[in-house]
Amino acid sequence: MFINGFSILSLPKDMQKATALIPSLQSNWLLMHVSMMIFSYAALLSGSLLSIALLVLDTFKMEEFKDNMKFKLNSKRFFIKKINDSFSKLNSLNDLVQELDYWSYRIINVGFPFLTLGILSGAVWANETWGSYWNWDPKETWALITWFIFAIYLHVRINQGWRGRKVALIGLLGFFIIWFCYLGVNLLGKGLHSYGWFN
Repeated sequence: MFINGFSILSLPKDMQKATALIPSLQSNWLLMHVSMMIFSYAALLSGSLLSIALLVLDTFKMEEFKDNMKFKLNSKRFFIKKINDSFSKLNSLNDLVQELDYWSYRIINVGFPFLTLGILSGAVWANETWGSYWNWDPKETWALITWFIFAIYLHVRINQGWRGRKVALIGLLGFFIIWFCYLGVNLLGKGLHSYGWFN
């Protein structure tokens, strides 16, 4: 409460004045569009972060296995103990990688329908406001690219049976695409979604 009040009071005087929203922003479609997009980006970024964690652990698991197989054979007992230790570590890492894969898929599976609803509600709002559903604005285009990346992720996961590292690479790509769509497009300063940032 205090932080919010302080931040409002510390704004310049011309920014403290409230003005009426322009008619294009007085729509329930705007509220639905923005909330769906923010929720979908949060879910998809979370799922993508789990994919990145999977890739890191999977790489660590492979390096650990290679390192454990490079030791010198001193005695038979040492060899058996070393092999048992390696496999128990690999089993626990493998279980963790499978859990990350499972939760990454589940969270992306939740975020994708919200992304779809966000894009569709934005299209309906655009038609209501500007008279066309799609304008090929940079933000719209990158949102569509994001939709295709995660559609590919879900397609190869469900229909092709991809698991683990292969599908996590698509999640990694999705992570960077979302950040570019959310922030990077604003650096261009073009289109209806530039919000005046960085201008």
